[in-house]
Amino acid sequence: MTEDQPERTDDDRLDPVAWWTLAAHAVLGALTGVGVGLVVDGPFPWVTVVVLGAALAVVLPVVQLRRWWARGGRVAVRATRAWVRDGRVPDEVPDAVWRPRVRQYQEDVVRALVGTWAAAGIAVLWAVSAVTSDPTGWLLAGLWGAASVVDAARWSGQRQAVRRLLDAPVRPTVAA
Repeated sequence: MTEDQPERTDDDRLDPVAWWTLAAHAVLGALTGVGVGLVVDGPFPWVTVVVLGAALAVVLPVVQLRRWWARGGRVAVRATRAWVRDGRVPDEVPDAVWRPRVRQYQEDVVRALVGTWAAAGIAVLWAVSAVTSDPTGWLLAGLWGAASVVDAARWSGQRQAVRRLLDAPVRPTVAA
């Protein structure tokens, strides 16, 4: 494996949490189609809402699956999160396996934090819109604000935990 690619596991089984995550992505996709139909002013054909919702209900779970596969599979993703959460990697996992995974997780954390700030910015824009013209913007400002707060709570401390793991000294490899 190259340094940038995480080692792939042969165990790509999805646990119940993964199935619920995929289902939530499908529901979110469908609701996004409906939300667009409710928010956009003017004539908006219902067929467009259905097609958009159905397409997103398929695309979002597929994107999530590809995200897991690109990181070595769902099992590898869960193991990496556990290492970061616990602040240590088991001794039997070589540096060549865990360091690329944790580096990739670090990139995911940075990307998520950028998304959190973007959601906060969108919330502010909707609040400004609600103050200046459209009072229905308060609902969207609240939704985007809540999303940014939830994401901030979810990802807080992750950057420091990842940095502590990556700053650990390289373990010597044992010749077999």
